[in-house]
Amino acid sequence: MQKRTTNYSFQKFGDVFYSVNHNAGHLIDYVENDFKITNKSFDSFYYSSDPVYLDTKSGIIMLVVSKDGKKFEEYVIHRVVRLKPDIYFNYVSISRESVLQIHYSSHGMNQKMMQNPYTYQALVSRMNLKEIFTCFYQVRKSNYIFPGETHDYYELTYIDHGTLDTTVDGQKYRLQKYDLILYYPGQFHTQSTDDQSTCSYLTITFDMDNKLPGDLKNRVFHTHKDIYQVLSEFMKFIQSDGHLNSEMVLLYLKQILILLYQFDDESQEQQSITANPMQEHYESTLLNEILVFINNNVYKQFTVEDLCMKFSISRSSLQNLFKSNIHITPKQYISNVKLNQAKIMIHEHNQTISEISDILGFTSIHYFSRKFKLQYGISPTDYAKSISVIRN
Repeated sequence: MQKRTTNYSFQKFGDVFYSVNHNAGHLIDYVENDFKITNKSFDSFYYSSDPVYLDTKSGIIMLVVSKDGKKFEEYVIHRVVRLKPDIYFNYVSISRESVLQIHYSSHGMNQKMMQNPYTYQALVSRMNLKEIFTCFYQVRKSNYIFPGETHDYYELTYIDHGTLDTTVDGQKYRLQKYDLILYYPGQFHTQSTDDQSTCSYLTITFDMDNKLPGDLKNRVFHTHKDIYQVLSEFMKFIQSDGHLNSEMVLLYLKQILILLYQFDDESQEQQSITANPMQEHYESTLLNEILVFINNNVYKQFTVEDLCMKFSISRSSLQNLFKSNIHITPKQYISNVKLNQAKIMIHEHNQTISEISDILGFTSIHYFSRKFKLQYGISPTDYAKSISVIRN
């Protein structure tokens, strides 16, 4: 699943706001440009020593960000993004065309070439299942022999009962109950039973264009429960004439083939059956909304109890939500956001330390100074002096 910039994991790269106006006071010396973008790839990153603001005006845009210019992460731009200084970034249009508004410092932006160009991997199907030609359920007695054939389409054989011997391009295989094999176009194959065995099996022939990596050729798959369940649905729909049943049949066959490609994926076997995707999605979405609210209200005074009331969540649930995902308490996160904003404001040198303390909603300048020094190892006054020395 794609992540949006409102996802809590984006916090290490920047912040998200409801509108650019939220930061209007900090954009006096900024340049504003609108760019129409259609590209799906790039070979360089941009970066700036000042924050950069990005806002999607139309379309859907994928933002690619990196701290070191090598390892990167992808986020769909959602709401107004403020990138931290010296974050490497670039973007592509997911939709056919997009318009991106960028606010950047009048000092300009720098550019860094990438070691390996980036190309957006669109969510498109690489398997085109064109047509199912035949679907038969066959019962064979002992000593059955099919001398063999080759053809220009795919053939799937699934053993429902008994044992079937097959040769594929001269290689012998024995298929038992619940086994499945896929003959590729152009592969010569035979089928037979010995004098001790009978067999019943399903045969599906079909045509497809397939660009998926990997190969299902010359393999016997002992089907998992998930493949068996999909095969059962396939058989149910192919035996009835309901509205759009043919579409369902094609989808189920495609799902079977995809599951075969995933057959060796250990993570499929190890996936916890106790996981609840709906609950995980709900918690992630809720956390994202809370983080956006905190960042958009950095100049207001509010408490953890205020968050609980606004988002209808108990204090213990809120604590668990933060600790299990970003490993700090809600109170500490609020403090971090405000102190980070304090550093930005001190750097901009537009307000006194006392004014910054008041603007950010600290109860007193002494409390603000103590928290700032605890967080950064230097008092806000000394930090302001160090910036002045660097500027001079």
